[in-house]
Amino acid sequence: MSQNEHRAQRREAPEPEEGSRGVPKLVIAWIVLLLIWGVGYYIWQIGKPMLGGDSRSVPEQVVASTEGGDNAIDGGAIYNAQCSACHQATGQGIAGAFPPLADSEWLLADPNIAVSIVHDGLQGPIEVHGGTYAGVMPPFGGNLSNAEIAAVLTHVRSEWGNDASAVDLDVVDAHEDKYGQRGPWTAEELTAEFGAP
Repeated sequence: MSQNEHRAQRREAPEPEEGSRGVPKLVIAWIVLLLIWGVGYYIWQIGKPMLGGDSRSVPEQVVASTEGGDNAIDGGAIYNAQCSACHQATGQGIAGAFPPLADSEWLLADPNIAVSIVHDGLQGPIEVHGGTYAGVMPPFGGNLSNAEIAAVLTHVRSEWGNDASAVDLDVVDAHEDKYGQRGPWTAEELTAEFGAP
């Protein structure tokens, strides 16, 4: 064999071998610290309320009571939470979409009309202040208690220049006893049942 025959083999690097270097001690210490912190944080949070997401506070539930005092239902708070998105904070509604509540003949007439609309809902065209609205108002009888319906109606019947009497809880209770969960009214049905506003 000549020297030239082994020249290519001598040019090659030696076969790679797995080194014997271990994991750096700094990395091990960092992992141990993270594990201790994680377990400690978990133990520290046991028994505390879960505040996931953005931790915004949950709106307070309105206490149901029709008497005055500290436990009285705030009809304004119910209106802001349930009604103002459509009828607006000013009670002016949205032209062509949601009728106004300010100076509304339907709201200020017989309280049974307003109770029927809020409790059972309304569908089909209705004329308010000369404007025609053809939307659908959902029933709130399943979402609000009778006391809450009475409170919110009392609020809107005395807000934005409205000057109508308060709605008694008895009126809402009597409506529920008579009609139950009947489904949405139409303007014609309301007029036939309670008279023109």
